Amino acid sequence: MELQLIFTVLVFTTVGIALWFGRYPERSTAIALLVAAALTPLAQTSFFSEPEYGILAVDVMLLFWLANIAFTSDRFWPMFATGFHLIGILIHVARIAEADIPPAVYGFSQIFWSYPVLISLLVGTLVEARRAKLLQAHEVRDQTKSSRDPS
Repeated sequence: MELQLIFTVLVFTTVGIALWFGRYPERSTAIALLVAAALTPLAQTSFFSEPEYGILAVDVMLLFWLANIAFTSDRFWPMFATGFHLIGILIHVARIAEADIPPAVYGFSQIFWSYPVLISLLVGTLVEARRAKLLQAHEVRDQTKSSRDPS
C-alpha cells in the first residue's frame, strides 16, 4: 500500500512540475503518463497471477509515445524513459514465456520500473527548465549590451 501511495504522489508531483515548467515534450509525456497510470488499474485482470495483457497493451502504447518523443525531440531524458519503460515491457514478455514467475515478483517488477520512467521525466523537466532560464538570461544580457553599444 505504501508503494502505491508513493507512486501516486510521484506521478502527480512529476506531472505537475512537467506541466508547469516543461515544454511540449515534457507536457505531452506528463499527460501520457497520467493517462497510462489511470488506465493501468482498469486494464488489470488477475493481480499478476497471469500475464496482464491489458496492462501490456497500455504499456506498449506508452512505449510508442516515449519512443516518438525520443526520436523527434532534442531532449536527452526521453531516451532514458523509453529504455526504462522497455524493461517493464520485457518483464511482461518474460511472464508470458515463463509461467513460474511469482505474482508478487511480476507485480513488483512492473511497479519498480515505473519509477525510473517518472524520475527521467522529472529530472529532464528540471534540467530543461534551468537551461531555458539560462538561455533567457543570456539573451536579456546580450540585448541590454547591444542597446548600450553606440555602434
